[in-house]
Amino acid sequence: MSPHLENEIIALTQKIQSDLVPLEPESRARAIEATRDLLHALTPPPERIIQDAVFNPALLMAVRVGVDLDVFRSISDAREEGATTQSIADKSGASFIVVDQILRLLASTGYILEAGVQTYKPSPLTMTMAAPPFGAMIRACFEIGFHTTIHAPEFFRQNKHAFPPSATETPFQLAKNTSLDYFAWLAESPALAADFQAWMAVKQQASPNWVDWFDVQGVILDGFRGRERERGYGPGDGNGNGNGSDNGEVLIVDIGGGQGAYLHAFNRRFPDTPGRRILQDLPHVLETVATVPDRTELMVYDFFTAQPVQGARTYYLHWILHDWSDAHAHRILSNIAAAMEPGYSTLIINETIIPDERCDVATAAISVMMMVQVAARERTEAQWRRLLAGVGLIDVEFLQPPLAAGSGAGGEGVILVRK
Repeated sequence: MSPHLENEIIALTQKIQSDLVPLEPESRARAIEATRDLLHALTPPPERIIQDAVFNPALLMAVRVGVDLDVFRSISDAREEGATTQSIADKSGASFIVVDQILRLLASTGYILEAGVQTYKPSPLTMTMAAPPFGAMIRACFEIGFHTTIHAPEFFRQNKHAFPPSATETPFQLAKNTSLDYFAWLAESPALAADFQAWMAVKQQASPNWVDWFDVQGVILDGFRGRERERGYGPGDGNGNGNGSDNGEVLIVDIGGGQGAYLHAFNRRFPDTPGRRILQDLPHVLETVATVPDRTELMVYDFFTAQPVQGARTYYLHWILHDWSDAHAHRILSNIAAAMEPGYSTLIINETIIPDERCDVATAAISVMMMVQVAARERTEAQWRRLLAGVGLIDVEFLQPPLAAGSGAGGEGVILVRK
């Protein structure tokens, strides 16, 4: 590489670091993709393989140990004077040599900044990692996902590299020495279950929220009976106010919605729209809901049973069907289809849509994780259509947020289904 090219890359990096105006999301995504292509072009294949096989596992281990030792918070709290290896070892009770080894690797990858001999200050990554949700995410992903991937090659060798036959016969069972499926096991592991919910919250914050780009007004709110009655178009109190209430009309049912992050976002975006908003999930999940989002009703529900809310305007699923095989997903969708009112109800499936070509690494990696943990996968548009047609739902439209539209990268979009 010529010095001229090296200086250009350094100058561009410094410009991005000092630029106070962030890139537009679409430009940022294209720039990241171009940067990855540049890195791959500069890295000889042997170095790339060594990086992935030798260095990356060690880094993931160092990040995980750093969470246990509270390294990121200790260094963030000492942003002015810096934290020393000795002070972190004393505070955590860990071996000085172990801490020294971990900090050196974290510094070499930007998770912390080296400010002097065995002295460290926070980088942007340090400050982010110091936040409790990210520590929870690292624990959940390492203890569950990473352990599972370690055992996956052995599982596939034992099973002649067949796709896992069921949710109780995956690399996850081998990794955890259990006969329980992923979610049953998680229900018996409250600490990791809490970490898992925190990880889901991090993921939700990092993804474009469907209510910010999807035509909620035109597809859902317009034509909602609760709104019509509020305006005096239906049975009312004689004053143009319906019955002075929502008349029991359900605007949206968030099925398997966890702690309600997406329903809460919906409520914030449309606070004055009438209609009941219902959050459904299993008891052990709803018990973790510390604050019930405004105007939200909690309802214990197993989506493998008949849907108790009939004729809602909207049924919403986020990151549910990718956890289940086609057979299980068929049962879930059958229960929703039976509850939908033809010509009125809408099903919103907010999930990954794998592109036919040029799949991005995040989408491909998540699909592999679904395979090894729960015997499921992400789906292409054609696979989604076949699955929905199997329960009689054929009026289907696929939509992507503006960032992903036309990029070929796939990612999380909306599958709009009408009956």
